[in-house]
Amino acid sequence: MVLKLFRQLGVQSKVLAMVLLASLLSLLLTGLVSYSIGSHVLTTAVTNQLVALRNSRVEAIRDYFGFLSNHVLTIGEGFLVIDGLKDFRAAYPKLQNTTLSAEQQKKLVAYYTDVFIPRLKKNVDGEPALATYLPNTPADRYITYHYTANNPRAPHLDELQDAGDGSEYSAVHRKYSQRFRRLAEVFGYRDIFLVDVDSADVLFSVAKEADMGSNLRTGVYADTALAKTFDEIRKSRDPNFVYISDIEHYKASFGEPALFIGTTVFDGDQFIGALIYQVNPGAIDRVMTDNKKWEQQGLGKTGESFLVAQDLKFRSSPRAFLENPDQYFQTLRAQGVTKEKIDWIKRANSPVLIQEVRTEGAKRALAGQTGEAEEVDYRGMRVFKSFQPIRIGNFEWGLVTKIDKAEALQGVYRLRDALLLLGAILIPLLTLMSLALARSFIQPIQRLMRATKQIIAGDSSVQVKVDSADEFGELSRSFNSMATTLQQREESIRSQLQENDRLLLNILPARTAERLKQGEQSITEQYPSVSVLYADLEGFQDLSAELAPDQAIVVLNELIGAFDDAAERCGVEKLRSTGSNYLAVCGLSVPRIDDEKRTVELALAMLQVVERLSAKHGVRLSLDIGIHTGALAAGVVGRGKFYYDVWGETMTIARAIHASPKQNVIQVTEPVVRALDGLYSFDPLTPVEVKGEGVIPIWELTRLDAALVSAAAGGAG
Repeated sequence: MVLKLFRQLGVQSKVLAMVLLASLLSLLLTGLVSYSIGSHVLTTAVTNQLVALRNSRVEAIRDYFGFLSNHVLTIGEGFLVIDGLKDFRAAYPKLQNTTLSAEQQKKLVAYYTDVFIPRLKKNVDGEPALATYLPNTPADRYITYHYTANNPRAPHLDELQDAGDGSEYSAVHRKYSQRFRRLAEVFGYRDIFLVDVDSADVLFSVAKEADMGSNLRTGVYADTALAKTFDEIRKSRDPNFVYISDIEHYKASFGEPALFIGTTVFDGDQFIGALIYQVNPGAIDRVMTDNKKWEQQGLGKTGESFLVAQDLKFRSSPRAFLENPDQYFQTLRAQGVTKEKIDWIKRANSPVLIQEVRTEGAKRALAGQTGEAEEVDYRGMRVFKSFQPIRIGNFEWGLVTKIDKAEALQGVYRLRDALLLLGAILIPLLTLMSLALARSFIQPIQRLMRATKQIIAGDSSVQVKVDSADEFGELSRSFNSMATTLQQREESIRSQLQENDRLLLNILPARTAERLKQGEQSITEQYPSVSVLYADLEGFQDLSAELAPDQAIVVLNELIGAFDDAAERCGVEKLRSTGSNYLAVCGLSVPRIDDEKRTVELALAMLQVVERLSAKHGVRLSLDIGIHTGALAAGVVGRGKFYYDVWGETMTIARAIHASPKQNVIQVTEPVVRALDGLYSFDPLTPVEVKGEGVIPIWELTRLDAALVSAAAGGAG
């Protein structure tokens, strides 16, 4: 259907369609190839960059936890920790015999009711019960009351050095608290604990939260990561042992996320306790974000690195939350996250341990795989992602580095938009240019068509204007050349016709030629007096046998050509030459009064030619020539291929008398002798009997006038 429609279009429409199609296809293919290559190159570059950033964050996390491990080991071997543990171990048991007054007990309960439980509810799921968190030993209640519930430095509980109760414990606390507090401040620890290895009592805490004084085997916080860390340290009894816990909602710190790292403490060979650091996940956030320098890391506006654990929950804060919490919560709502969970994140002011990351990259990293992928992330955005597992202590996290695909391929999208804009601009321009180009194509064709019609009408002098140097210009020049050639050929044909008429008049009498041109097919004329020369070339057969065929024909052509030239000079008409025979007539087409003389001059010239060419080629040739004058009949013989022939008595006699036993002899009849008497000398020969004519007397030409001989020789030469 399309091809049929295309065939029906004019040339201009076809050119327009083809140029437009080629231009649009070129534009489309160029755009597609550019977009494909750009997308591939950018995707590869972004993937490589994500791998490099992932590796750098892995190293940074490993370095951080390596530092923590080395630091806790180093500090655990120092006198500050060893002496402090020994002094607190001596002072703490004495608090087991203390009691709180009713007023103090009331104030302690009020602290849990008004401060601890409300703050804890913000960070944990469910409704915490007061009875669950109240201290359960006299020493625990005493320390919690004096250093937490009744701390005059609240809310900066860590600043209190002496509770002022006059106890031995407070004296020891005053001795060590400031130095441990300074250690926590310098290295960014949330808390530092000294735990008795035998009793599992928390002897000291820098932060002085509700866990200070608690027992990690039987107390309120026996099921926490702090207790798990202590239990692993207690079981190891290795001076170089370090244990790192996973992050959890630590209840003593009001349910805020925390992880613990601790080591054994020895007094000489005696295992006396544990030194444990409480690390705020905010420190991990700083490592993962390089202090929120995402763009400086090469992560642009949307890239980030985060940690996820086996429960598929964050172990470091996502960039979206740190940069724009309100927008982050809108995204969570759009992804179908429940209002309760969003409110929990808002209360806790962190998605760590709350929001799940159930993406393929996170699952593969937690399964121990390292790789790259393109997928939809926890925000519902399509991203490029690089992931790998990372082991921290006795547990394994997954580290994921990602960036939004839209940002990663922003350059390609700009290229796409630019190509679309370019297409919107170029398509109309290409249409106009194609139309102009189609017209420029069709105009030379239209000129050629008009010129062709003029030629058909008979005007071969037409010329097409040439205004370009392209193929159309070449075609126009070729047309002009053709028209010029056609005009020249017409003129040549007219000239040839005129020449043919002239030649026809030379070959035929005017009346005969006119009759032939009028279409007559049987034309015969009678001529009362003409001279006929009949010559026979002797020795040619022997020559043909001696020479190669091509050499023989060269000699014969040269000989006949010289005869023809001599005939033309003498005014004698050659009728034909056949093999070794040569026939000429004088007075046929043009009446001559001296036809006998001209014929004899031709015969003499022919003898000169034979003599010269025999000497030139080293051959032996001779002529037998017979000449007779009389009446002759002539006419046009044949139809498709006609020729002018002569016949009659004169022709018969001339052919019959040419033979002679001698070489190069000119034999003539009586009419010739009478006509040339006085000009040439003749000797009579034996008469010849001619069939149908009787006995004919003949003569041999023997003596020439000197001037005539010279003229004949010159003509032959």
